[in-house]
Amino acid sequence: MKTTSWRRRIAAAAIVGAAVTGLALPGTPAMAATTTPTYDTWVADVAAVTNTAQTYVTQRTASATSGEKLAIVLDIDNTSLASYYKGGYPTPATPGTLALAKYAHSKGVSVFFVTARTDLIHLITKYNLTNVGYTVDGLYDRSVPDLFADVADFKTAQREEIEDDGYTIIENIGNNTTDLTGGYAEKTYKLPDYDGLLD
Repeated sequence: MKTTSWRRRIAAAAIVGAAVTGLALPGTPAMAATTTPTYDTWVADVAAVTNTAQTYVTQRTASATSGEKLAIVLDIDNTSLASYYKGGYPTPATPGTLALAKYAHSKGVSVFFVTARTDLIHLITKYNLTNVGYTVDGLYDRSVPDLFADVADFKTAQREEIEDDGYTIIENIGNNTTDLTGGYAEKTYKLPDYDGLLD
């Protein structure tokens, strides 16, 4: 009786282990492996989106009225910085997003960053962004009380504040739906997150 119980526990542990690692046991169906695309694939997928966004910057700046203050809003992690793939500090820029930001800035468009990061690392975040080549016209991050609020609501409120300051946000770009919902942007562009693999 004890031997049977012990064998059942070993078998159960093996099944759990297989579920965690994605390995198949003899006589069990293989689980679908969840793999993140390579860095090069991600860069190409991002560029496909940011190239479209750049086309809109070209069109929109050409039709801007005199005195109109245009802006784009960028998320940071896995949007402006390659946080998942490169990490470290300073974290390297996401090539397509950096190219878009530089192009927009060359056309007179202000570049704002709205992030779920805490303001406790505000200076570190700003240094990282400028160190890898971004112009930072504004950086909006969360205070301690904001950490307990809904991220999408926080980001929407920051875009509203930017527009209240007289800017027209022509593009809002991020890799998560919480970056993009809530309005206050003419266009939204979602970068790949591969079904949540890139937070």
